[in-house]
Amino acid sequence: MSQRIAWIGVGNLGGPMVQRLIDAGLRPLLFDANRQALEAFAEAADLAYSLDAIAEADIVFSTLPNDEVLTSVAGELAKVIADGAVFCDMSTVSPQASAEVAEIMVGKAYLRAPVSGSVSHARQGILTVLASGPEAAYTQSLSIFQCFAKTCFHVGAEEEARYLKLVINNLVGSTAALVAESLALAGKAGLDPATTLDVLATSAVASPLLKYKVEPLKARDFTPSFTTDMMIKDMSLVTQAAEGLGSPVPLAAITLALLKQHSEEGGADEDFFGLVKLLERQTH
Repeated sequence: MSQRIAWIGVGNLGGPMVQRLIDAGLRPLLFDANRQALEAFAEAADLAYSLDAIAEADIVFSTLPNDEVLTSVAGELAKVIADGAVFCDMSTVSPQASAEVAEIMVGKAYLRAPVSGSVSHARQGILTVLASGPEAAYTQSLSIFQCFAKTCFHVGAEEEARYLKLVINNLVGSTAALVAESLALAGKAGLDPATTLDVLATSAVASPLLKYKVEPLKARDFTPSFTTDMMIKDMSLVTQAAEGLGSPVPLAAITLALLKQHSEEGGADEDFFGLVKLLERQTH
């Protein structure tokens, strides 16, 4: 591939995505403020120790933790990358912050491309990419997406991908709350938890998410694929975006309150499906 690819942020999700590029035979230029995470890729990638070093990249991808980091990085990056370069941010951030980045990146092709899926999905190369922004930039980035994504969608010209990611996250977070409530009810009725989970996984309400969580829930294994505090961040983005649009999200608000309670009671670093334990405590 003749394009010079740079990637900013090689943490929990970005790291496995970058590894997929490397496994595909690419040698990206990487930047991360965390030197330890960055230098883990020293043999297979080129390392940048400042954003200035990314000036020659044709496409710059980023996976960043929040609104503040994204807008800060975009402000620095806009000063150094070429006018013809593509900036493709794949973080989960608010549509409002993303719109600020669009203003910062005037003259550059800015692609919003958050992903749906877990770290495990990233390692397997089966994420879903939700992209909005210039169609030419999407086309230019597609072969890179296909290194770590099974499915890619171009859904609009501006912040559509950001809103769509929040719609999905709302369903994911709310599913955990609904499963927790339902399992607590089943337990109160004397049903066997393992049998209940097996039945749910083959019922009309079965989903890939639910099926993925059945065995960990049976084993009471709350090792995080996505922590409670991470889901609090995402559900907060959902409720804030909905408030900005004047769209009521009462179930999202309830889910967010439950997540915050579980975090405060010791579940911050557990998987967000640890809500099962919170609802059990409330039931008993």
